[in-house]
Amino acid sequence: MRQEEITESRNERGLLIFGDMPEFRTPDGTVISGRAAWRRYCKEKGVTNVADYNKPGGYWDKKRAERERVFTPGAGFDSERRKEHIARAFEKLRR
Repeated sequence: MRQEEITESRNERGLLIFGDMPEFRTPDGTVISGRAAWRRYCKEKGVTNVADYNKPGGYWDKKRAERERVFTPGAGFDSERRKEHIARAFEKLRR
């Protein structure tokens, strides 16, 4: 089978092949020399890449929607309601 035939049989866009990442040093001094080493390091240290949170509908999208809701008038986060709540809290403390 020729390469063109393989590519066409997979999908219309062709094969997606990613090269390995360049070697780099982490803040704690560990040298990472590839994707497998990076995955292993993240698992051992209990850390993740910020890109993991940027999936559609993921963490950042949820936080953006929450911020928009807070700043939308009439969404239950209006300033008058907050001011009344703060005033009641101060009155309660004074008693």
